[in-house]
Amino acid sequence: MKQDKLEKFILDNRKDFDVFEPGDEIWDRIKKPSPKVIRLNWKTIALRVAAVVVIFIASYFFHDIMQKDNNNTIAINEQEYTDESNEQVQVLMEAEVFYTSQINFAKDEIFRLSGNDHNLIEEINFDMVELDDVFEELKNDLKDNSDNEEVIEAMIQNYRIKLQVLEEILLQLNKSKNQEKNENNHEI
Repeated sequence: MKQDKLEKFILDNRKDFDVFEPGDEIWDRIKKPSPKVIRLNWKTIALRVAAVVVIFIASYFFHDIMQKDNNNTIAINEQEYTDESNEQVQVLMEAEVFYTSQINFAKDEIFRLSGNDHNLIEEINFDMVELDDVFEELKNDLKDNSDNEEVIEAMIQNYRIKLQVLEEILLQLNKSKNQEKNENNHEI
């Protein structure tokens, strides 16, 4: 094996390097490490606990306000249609309640699984806004002609499409999460 210049220099001048020897007290400190002292600062812990409690309460109230807002929207829509005792309108209201809850659940699942993927969230919101615009047009058509079964069926179909899009995204997210888990298990 070929020696490089630094290694050759060290081997040739080894005695010159061994001039300084560490004292016994240094070796004693190296052999016996000092015990680590963990100090708990109660103020810091209390502040962190208080922050967690405030965040939890704020998120609860935010969620509660959002749910009340959704329920109020559904109630207002129901009041608009209860004056008309049309059987098809009743079917639409039931479908609206059902699909709204399913869509909200799917959105929550997607946001939970996607984490911080802002591109995906923006894409979903963009798609939902487009479908909401179509739904509003259908709602205006329904106000003009409430007996039109085709408009009611189109509105229900709009809900189905929203839910189908969200379920497809959810399926893709679950597949990618499972693939990541399988890859991580293979690496271990």
